[in-house]
Amino acid sequence: MSTEYAVYKEEYEQSLSKVRSFLSSNARSLTTLRECERLLAEARRNANSMEELANNSGDSFQLNEAKRRVEQEIMPLLEEVDRTIAEREQGGFQQQQQQQQRQRTELFSGYRAPSLGQSDNEGDDMEMLIRNSEDMLRHAQNMCNESEQLGSETLNLMGRQREQLQNASSHLTGAQAYFTEAGDILQDMTKKALRNKRFLKGVIAVLILANVTVLIAIIKKKKN
Repeated sequence: MSTEYAVYKEEYEQSLSKVRSFLSSNARSLTTLRECERLLAEARRNANSMEELANNSGDSFQLNEAKRRVEQEIMPLLEEVDRTIAEREQGGFQQQQQQQQRQRTELFSGYRAPSLGQSDNEGDDMEMLIRNSEDMLRHAQNMCNESEQLGSETLNLMGRQREQLQNASSHLTGAQAYFTEAGDILQDMTKKALRNKRFLKGVIAVLILANVTVLIAIIKKKKN
C-alpha cells in the first residue's frame, strides 16, 4: 500500500467515523446533519482518489475495495442523512403550523363581531370570509414550504454535480499527465533511434572506406 493511498484511507475512515457518531446520537439537528453531508462528500472524494491510485498501480484488490466503499458504506449513510433532513424540515414546518394555529385561536377566541345593524346572514358571510382567508394563508404557507424544500434539494443536487465535475476534472488532469509522459517517452525513443541510425551510417561508411582502401592496395600490389 502506497503512502498516499494510506493517507486517503485514513481521512476516509475518520470522516465516516464522525458521521456514524453523529447519526448514532439522539440529537440530530439540521446543523449536525449538514456537517454529515459535508463529511460524506469529503469521504467520497477520498474514495475516488483511492480508486484512481489503485487503478494506476494495477492493484485490483484495492480498486474493488474503493468501489465497494462508495456503494456499501457512503451511499447508505447519505440516504439516511437525506431522509433525516427531510423529516426534520417537515417536522419543523408542522410545528410552525401548529404554533400559528394557536396564535390565531388566541387572537380570535374572545372576538365578537359588532352588531352594526347587520343581519345573521351578513354575520355568516363575515365568518365565511375569515375562514376563506385562513385557508388561503395556509395554502400560501404550504407553497412557501414546498418552495423552500425544493430549493434545498436543488442546492444539494448542485453540490453533488459540482463534486462529480471536480472528480471528472481530476481524472482528465491525470490522463493529460499520462499523455504528456507518453509523448516524452516517444520523443526520447525517436532521438535514440536517430542516434542509432547515424551510428550505423558511420559504421557503414567506415567499412566502405576500408574496403576501398584494401581494394586499392590489392590493385597496386598486382601492378608491382
